[in-house]
Amino acid sequence: MDEKPVRIALTIGDPAGIGPELAASVLAGGAPEGISLYLIGSVPSLKRCLPGRTSEGIETATAREALDRGFEAPFPLAVDVAGGIEAGNGGPSAGGGIVSGRAVELAVDLFKEGLVEGIVTGPVSKEALRMGGYPYNGHTSMLADLFAAPRCEMMMVSDDLRILILTRDIPLREVPAAVTRERIVDGAAAADRAVREFWDIGSPRILVAALNPHAGDGGVNGMEEIEVIGPAIDELRAGGVDAVGPVPADTLFYRWRDLGGDAIVALYHDQGMIPFKAGGFDRGVNMTIGLPVVRTSVCHGTAYDIAGSGKAEPGSLRAALELAGRCCRVRRKKSMV
Repeated sequence: MDEKPVRIALTIGDPAGIGPELAASVLAGGAPEGISLYLIGSVPSLKRCLPGRTSEGIETATAREALDRGFEAPFPLAVDVAGGIEAGNGGPSAGGGIVSGRAVELAVDLFKEGLVEGIVTGPVSKEALRMGGYPYNGHTSMLADLFAAPRCEMMMVSDDLRILILTRDIPLREVPAAVTRERIVDGAAAADRAVREFWDIGSPRILVAALNPHAGDGGVNGMEEIEVIGPAIDELRAGGVDAVGPVPADTLFYRWRDLGGDAIVALYHDQGMIPFKAGGFDRGVNMTIGLPVVRTSVCHGTAYDIAGSGKAEPGSLRAALELAGRCCRVRRKKSMV
């Protein structure tokens, strides 16, 4: 395996949220072994959260310098994209959205220039992004656009629990119409590819949740399992994916190990996020699959209400960095075969 450090772009996130102190905590404790970091965002906000000695030891650069210096850059390198923008405190702002958006754009540029292998994102505000002129509802849609990868998916990861969230930020009343046979097939196939690619599991089993209570109870509680989900699973099996389901959601999340699941397809946001956060929030990671880059993120928001209080827990960010590094190394190994 190639033992060179994995170069990762870490976007700090909204400077008015907890992103700067999370990034500062990672720096103060040392980045995970074998990872070299470009920290991108508001460098003044980051340095305000760092102990003096640590702050003095971090070299800074502009976006242009980071791209020009490339592999000669010292690490960790803090790259300022704020340009003097003040985001304010305690809530979303246009300035915070601009800084957040610029950081993601630079991280993508660094990957396209071959300077990083992975992108790890700190928390941003959807509202602030819109206020800053970015027409996205979060990182996933922004990265999908910047990479021209419209079929990317969100997978939540906590140790060996991997949950693909099939439909995300839509009203609950719209979920049944959005859970189509094609959507299930695409999502489960994406989960299958991701587990093979990033965890090097040769024959993964993908568990697909039911939509209705008791998996529809033979049509008594809904027909989606019979008319949509079951046929989608048949199609997946015919295409070589070991798909199992529809599994009643109220038992799936404590039986998934017994069922041999390597990944779970949850059909809507809360179906997957509630058990995920109940079981592994402090070390949970949000991963986008279907992009050319390894991308992971924290599984929480900006937490404006506690920003600057010292209460922010860095566990999710550190787990996101560790997962990104591990996935990049697996990808390296597979590319050498």
